[in-house]
Amino acid sequence: MDAIFIAPPAARDIDALASALLAHASSDHPDARFFATVIGKSLAHGDLARTGLSSVELAEVLASVFPGTQDGATAALADLQARLLAYATPGQASPQPDFTRLLRVLLEACGGPAITTPWVTSVLAHACLRPDHLWRDLGLKGRDDVTALLTRHYPGLVARNTQNLRWKKFLAYSAFEHAGLPAAAAPGCSDCEDRGFCYGASAGS
Repeated sequence: MDAIFIAPPAARDIDALASALLAHASSDHPDARFFATVIGKSLAHGDLARTGLSSVELAEVLASVFPGTQDGATAALADLQARLLAYATPGQASPQPDFTRLLRVLLEACGGPAITTPWVTSVLAHACLRPDHLWRDLGLKGRDDVTALLTRHYPGLVARNTQNLRWKKFLAYSAFEHAGLPAAAAPGCSDCEDRGFCYGASAGS
């Protein structure tokens, strides 16, 4: 039997879900668009575990960043709530728990005081497991968006990227260095289209 191809969600579907969340965000919240995009993309995939957030963390993000989702005043909001509830199951175990733990330790050590920083840490630790550029994994517009996010939450860590490494590579290298281990690529880098560009002769490491 031939394999069944499941097309990825269209960008317009992701944007529509993200926009639905943004309509209920706290006024001018600096992380509202980031979380709306991450959650919207995961909803479009039908898998909220893709966010990297546990069900408890997801509920906290919604209450803090999108307080308007706590009521059901409109049909559109009711539909959004139904989607969230349908997939708001406890977070799945990480397929790469050792790497995820190392990266979380690094980010927690470098994180700022914002209430949202621990949730950003959860999203980033999971996103680095996927085989694409970090900005695309997160559903952002480009590297500059990742830089802005990291600068907002981990400014000291960003300042250490003096060689202007790709962010997924830099985060992985920094996590291993922080743990006193030899540098290694993030798990997601092994299948990335630009692995040779990022790692050159060391692409097999």
